[in-house]
Amino acid sequence: MNRTILVAVMLSSLPALAQRSSVSNDFPIYDNGGRPDLTPDPKRFVSQMEIVDRLFAADDCSVIEGAILGTGYRRLLRFDTVIINAGDGDLVVGDRADPANLYHDWFEFSPCHGHYHLHGFADYLLLGLDGAVAAAGHKQGFCMEDSLRYGGGKSHGYNCDYQGITSGWGDWYYKQLPGQWIDITGLPEGDYLVRMVINASNTFAEGQNRYPNFVETRIHVPDPRKKVTFVP
Repeated sequence: MNRTILVAVMLSSLPALAQRSSVSNDFPIYDNGGRPDLTPDPKRFVSQMEIVDRLFAADDCSVIEGAILGTGYRRLLRFDTVIINAGDGDLVVGDRADPANLYHDWFEFSPCHGHYHLHGFADYLLLGLDGAVAAAGHKQGFCMEDSLRYGGGKSHGYNCDYQGITSGWGDWYYKQLPGQWIDITGLPEGDYLVRMVINASNTFAEGQNRYPNFVETRIHVPDPRKKVTFVP
């Protein structure tokens, strides 16, 4: 049964780094019938969140594929996503280019990026305090592999050619990657909730699914006329 994790903090008070050891204590591996149980790392999500400005040209892949809402200077709320597998079985995705792969139809090759995209896996939402959607984003491209250890045993060596997440490991998408953001250009100043949902289309079976598939935190969005950090 899922449980809500609500991390109510302001961006100005975020710690520099999340501690994976403490997070692994929050999501110990359990007997899930040999199935994975995917959950986002809430501390990493919160600790790496920031608001930046970035310039986008018309030929940028993020513009072409709809990960950004326009050209020119855009204001982005960006963050890290780490997907922890806390079930007692590996998430095995395999070779996504193989037509016989169970998940083959969930992937589409991107000529712009030169790799496959996984549809409907992660949704990023910015909500008003009344729950209304103020802005949305989605992560298009995934290469599922073992990036960070969260208390499991040895990695089984999943990579972009043969994908998966070993039990007790996490797959990390850092905030500088394309699509690791919500476009908040022109959004009025105010307090909002940021929500991330993984396995949003139930692509992967998670057995008992004891751990939440989403994380949520409260932030303050500054006046759009005020300067924030510019990143290339």
